Amino acid sequence: MNDIHSWNEWIGTDEAGKGDYFGPLVVAGVYVNADCQDEFLSKKITDGKKISNPRVRKLADWIWKHYEQHIVIKQKMPEDYNSLYEILRKRDQNLNTMLAKLHIESIQTLANRMGAKHALIDKFANNDIITPQLAQQDIEIKQETKAERDIAVAAASIIARDAFLKGIETLSQRYKIRLPRGAYQVTDAGKEFIKLHGAKALRNVAKLHFRTTETVLA
Repeated sequence: MNDIHSWNEWIGTDEAGKGDYFGPLVVAGVYVNADCQDEFLSKKITDGKKISNPRVRKLADWIWKHYEQHIVIKQKMPEDYNSLYEILRKRDQNLNTMLAKLHIESIQTLANRMGAKHALIDKFANNDIITPQLAQQDIEIKQETKAERDIAVAAASIIARDAFLKGIETLSQRYKIRLPRGAYQVTDAGKEFIKLHGAKALRNVAKLHFRTTETVLA
């Protein structure tokens, strides 16, 4: 129980990579009930964006080891991300549509697996495009800003961050170049990538709709 809800069991979802030029977009969902809530609290599970990457890795490993069935990850690596984004733009839709789809898929998967009837989402858009799509499944949805203060959303933020870090490391290894995190100080890496692999390959590692792409290609 907390200041957001009084549920005894619920799903929390959060995303990682949304603001990073390189690497995947990840949405994670974590199911929490009375059995694991106290353990999560004792492990000091907190917002994955506020703790160090080594700490994220350690906590994510622990959650996976003890509660694998409570976790789901939905992600788009850059190549798929860019293809889907191009389709969405032709429909006058945007990144929030993609995010909503990943959150919905995460909630549906965990709800079917664990029988959960409640879900809390870290709010990312002003208009509600999620609740109507889950109404038929009888799942109560809450969307809150700064929802990482909830233990399930905090756990989801850690799982999502860990998956993002692994994704960007995989791409760095595949293309033999260090791809930095974030949206700033990434131009040099982008230009170096193009020198090594060509401009067409940039869609395999970067989110092309970022304004950074214009600078990288200049």
